[in-house]
Amino acid sequence: MNIAKQTTSQKSKLLKKSFLGYLLMATLSFSYPLSSFSQDEADKDDTQAKSAAQSDSSKDEGLKKNKAKEFIKYFNPIPEKNYTNESQDRVIKKKKFKPIAYPGAKPVQNTELGLFAIVPDDKISDSAFMDELAARPEVNGLSIMLPWRSIEKSEGECDFSAIDQALEVVKKHNKTLIMRVTTCGLVSTNDAKSDTPDWVFQAGVKSITYKDREGKEHQAPIFWDTTYMAKWSNFISGLGEKYDDNKYIHSIGITGGGVLGSTLVVPDFAVFEDQDSETLAQEGAAGATSPKSAYGELCSILRKEHKMSERQLVEHWKYVGDIFPKAFKNVPLNFDINPPLLGRKGQDALDEITDYLVYRYGQRVYLTRQNIKNGKHGFDQYRVFLKFHPDTLTGYRLRPDFDLAEAGKLAHMAGEDGISFCEVPPEVLKSEDASVKTALAEIQSHLGYQIISKEVKIPNNAKVGEPLNASFTFLNLGATGAMVPSRHNDKDVPASYKIQLELRNESGKVVFRSHHTPLIPTYDWVSDKPITWEKQLKMPDHMKPGKYSVYLSLLEPESKKHIRFLNAIAQGEPKTELEAALGSIEITN
Repeated sequence: MNIAKQTTSQKSKLLKKSFLGYLLMATLSFSYPLSSFSQDEADKDDTQAKSAAQSDSSKDEGLKKNKAKEFIKYFNPIPEKNYTNESQDRVIKKKKFKPIAYPGAKPVQNTELGLFAIVPDDKISDSAFMDELAARPEVNGLSIMLPWRSIEKSEGECDFSAIDQALEVVKKHNKTLIMRVTTCGLVSTNDAKSDTPDWVFQAGVKSITYKDREGKEHQAPIFWDTTYMAKWSNFISGLGEKYDDNKYIHSIGITGGGVLGSTLVVPDFAVFEDQDSETLAQEGAAGATSPKSAYGELCSILRKEHKMSERQLVEHWKYVGDIFPKAFKNVPLNFDINPPLLGRKGQDALDEITDYLVYRYGQRVYLTRQNIKNGKHGFDQYRVFLKFHPDTLTGYRLRPDFDLAEAGKLAHMAGEDGISFCEVPPEVLKSEDASVKTALAEIQSHLGYQIISKEVKIPNNAKVGEPLNASFTFLNLGATGAMVPSRHNDKDVPASYKIQLELRNESGKVVFRSHHTPLIPTYDWVSDKPITWEKQLKMPDHMKPGKYSVYLSLLEPESKKHIRFLNAIAQGEPKTELEAALGSIEITN
């Protein structure tokens, strides 16, 4: 029908009908692009999981469709107390952290917890500078970021001296190292514009160029270029062979798919900071090329010339995410939870990527919110933290230009996010501002789990062979429960620490040892409730009568490694200990 010849009434009816049809079609077909990986599927063999990760977007049709009201909510998102991810069958509850102040309590630093001093890239070769940072009592380790080109200067020939030097420093102070290797964003000199080695580009890897906040030019590889991914995968395999068994490594960053060790594929720099993120996202989606929008221009190039799409980015990051657990089977990993692109599509992509990584690898992958510049909550990062609190550890990485005036807000936000570690620039650590010092102390005192043994009751005497009745009371001052990883196929599932009691004779020899899981597992210990339970311990029939000293400790079930806790059973201020002396017991016939 020729629409130019229709009457006004006919036109009106046709347009109305077309619009309603479009709206109905959109409502019925719309669904968030969330991961289709369920808890059961996460434990399938590697071949099945890899096949699922590389499926195209057409297979997402099997996901549960959203209802009409969800379609409306998409265009008018309102923060609620609960966020339901029906695809993963989990309700995400808003966390209200209730800090507890305990007289004399000081922060407890276990391997995975604490403040980590960020070493600026121009100071990584300065061992004296790193030693000074690592020696600070409030610091539990160092955080470094190295360009790939500084390590593998020619294919297959790696110089690990910078990493080894940093590891020697943390080893000297019995602390640990967070490490990331970048492929874009750090290096910009007259001789080199990229963190990726020249020999990689000479092999035919495609690239784009952009300018950073200071106007310096950078060359970024096309992260999903197959030749690039093959070279990067080989490098990570070699890195794993050398460092996977190193106990002084806190975690390795899952990098190589974005800028500056992050998830961000298109750099979000100051050349377009005068525009809000939603405008930038719209321009990026439309491929706008206005002079004001460097972001839109880069998106346009990547979409038109390099076939970038949201679905392609999700599959790309899943592939990158799989490289690291294969290379590092023992050392934990950490993943940046900023969306790969600005706007709603980038946020949906982040959901699917984190769903995949955490549901497949669990506590092997820590989640880090990088590039924090103030005390404001990132709504989507907050959702991800809330969602995966039961599964893994979380942390922050502050920018060098972090707004010190926001330190108090950051401390409050850290409690709600339940972080276990925080990477802090030297400028913030060394600040003499009283409010900054107070905020850092507040953050440190609630990082991860901060366990206090408040009371343990055991009888003064017992008979040989008779059960020993004991009661325990603990507090957790930290923002999250105490999770110990337990490996199930490729996945680390959170388990509970065990409580151990030992009886030692006069010479200090252990003659009786009992350990059990608390009635409430340690991963469920929350900050606003004392944890109390009773336990009947079976005593051996062969014990000799006499007086024995009693000791309490917390340990990992598999490795039997002890963790530090605050002992408040004795008189005076609580002390950080690996074991607490509880007194003595008389064993009689």
